[in-house]
Amino acid sequence: MDEKHLQLDRRLFIVSETIRLVERAFIHWDDANLKSDELDQMAETFFEKAVEAETRLDFQKVMWELFGRLRNAHSWYFDKLKPAPENGSLSFSLLELKEQWVVNRDLTDTLKSGDLVLSIEGKHPSEWFKAIEPYTGITNKISQNIRANQLLSSFIHSKSIEVEIEDQNNSRRTVILPRLARNDDRFNLSPKPLETEGKWIQEGKVAFIRIPSFGEPKYEQRALELVQEYGHAQTIIVDVRGNGGGSTPSQLTKKLMDRPYRWWVERSRHPEWLRKRHSSGDIIFPENYSFAEWRPEWQEPAGERERFNGQLVLLADRFVGSAAEDFIMPFKDNARATIVGEKTWGSTGQPIVRNFGEDIQVGVGSLRAFFPNGEPFEGIGITPDIQVEYKREDIYSARDAVLEKAIELI
Repeated sequence: MDEKHLQLDRRLFIVSETIRLVERAFIHWDDANLKSDELDQMAETFFEKAVEAETRLDFQKVMWELFGRLRNAHSWYFDKLKPAPENGSLSFSLLELKEQWVVNRDLTDTLKSGDLVLSIEGKHPSEWFKAIEPYTGITNKISQNIRANQLLSSFIHSKSIEVEIEDQNNSRRTVILPRLARNDDRFNLSPKPLETEGKWIQEGKVAFIRIPSFGEPKYEQRALELVQEYGHAQTIIVDVRGNGGGSTPSQLTKKLMDRPYRWWVERSRHPEWLRKRHSSGDIIFPENYSFAEWRPEWQEPAGERERFNGQLVLLADRFVGSAAEDFIMPFKDNARATIVGEKTWGSTGQPIVRNFGEDIQVGVGSLRAFFPNGEPFEGIGITPDIQVEYKREDIYSARDAVLEKAIELI
């Protein structure tokens, strides 16, 4: 397995199969910056780009650009070898606050979380992200900037990075940051919990559960155990901030509900795909039969003795996506919980996945979700009942304003 190069025939095959999957299953044409009848032209363009790609990283950029045309967060190209820039990865990440960019984290501890970033290699962060926009392909602007932040390292080529910042005291300075090798141990020092955690905020009355992911069954299982443990509480606060999804936690939803609830409205180009997902309910079609649609029926919560019947507060932010949005949405729809924080990512669905050997995978979004009342969701997200914005002073002081607001509600 060549970590730096892909053979030409393999590159062309990947492009060809990706275009075929898009033609067969892609449902998000309303957001794409091309029309379905332009696929032939796109195929020709990206065959040429694939031929010109000299390295595995070059080809990765070609595929990022291809999926960027689709502008759908549940359509992707993923290389498990994660080809990185020759000079290494960036040590820092950024967070957008009202069109300003601040340091989210710096693995070298040179920059402080909350520092305002004025330039990177002489360019304002917004200039860099504008240049990367064709490769991100997400309609939600905030989510697009999150993705661009993840890709930034591949578009800055210098061996060390010059960053101009303004610190907490409004003093400006320029620092030179090293790039880090992919195997640098500092990448594994995550500040986020790796397990679902729980604690009492007010003993016997207010409980707190943080779920960092739904990527493995253990996260939901531990949350279920904690709901059982805190079942006599007056209030449970469930924090899914930063949770990018995984598998929909249906059991957890059912256990936290105290009233009927419902699922997304789903659209697909293939009625058999919807029928496979939903054995009950009618599949309906528009007059031109351009898609099939399934509408949800109301579901019942767990039995009264099994479920949590107290007050429920959910904490969300811009990093909440996919299955974590599946979790939040029913509580928004039926007003079972009060949602506090930021608007979520705005993408869910069931991609059709194609593996090219053990190392490369593509996914094409085959379902388009709408809120149960028919309102659009994709590229928009779930708006909290009470919005709380990030502020620089909160980042500097490590103040959790979202959690504070949730406790105020109680």
